Amino acid sequence: MSPRFPIPVIGLTGGIASGKSLVAKILREKCHLPVLDADQIARDLSSKEGKAAPQIQKAFGTLDRAKLRKRIFSDPQARAELEAILHPLIREESLKEISDLARAGAPFVIYEAALLIETGRYRDFDALLVVQSDLEKRISRLLERDGISREQALAIIQAQCSDQTRKRAATWAIENSGSVADLEQATLELMPRITEHLGRRS
Repeated sequence: MSPRFPIPVIGLTGGIASGKSLVAKILREKCHLPVLDADQIARDLSSKEGKAAPQIQKAFGTLDRAKLRKRIFSDPQARAELEAILHPLIREESLKEISDLARAGAPFVIYEAALLIETGRYRDFDALLVVQSDLEKRISRLLERDGISREQALAIIQAQCSDQTRKRAATWAIENSGSVADLEQATLELMPRITEHLGRRS
């Protein structure tokens, strides 16, 4: 178990539109596991009343998520500036929530986040689950979900690390290339391996 946390933590990541959040939902609803959503923590921190709001407003002149997203995916310096504001606060809030779950008796926690590889945060965790999906499927999902152009979708995907890089860091990888039912089956079939891995690490 990582000395940074009171209980084991398994990272869950994947490129945008890979199906990472759907795997998190399956783990939460079908496997009844505690799942922390780093993206939701970031949204809360950057909301109007959030801890990060004053710094973001000062640096970017807006708290509008759509405007911020457009800027950071076209400007690496702006992305680094926003991450420098948010990541320390996300770590602080994550540790608080993990500690709360430990006190409530949770045996381990799933920590869902998009940029675990890019930030190196995955090294803090006991294991890493990566969700992968075909590039064209990811583009199609982004076009349908966000109403953006193919060029914008590609720019967002290319701003993140490659699937090959994620897979090299992964303890386990799930391929999301079929139906939702296929993804659910693959996720459920992985659970004994996760349990066995944590048993060996305890």
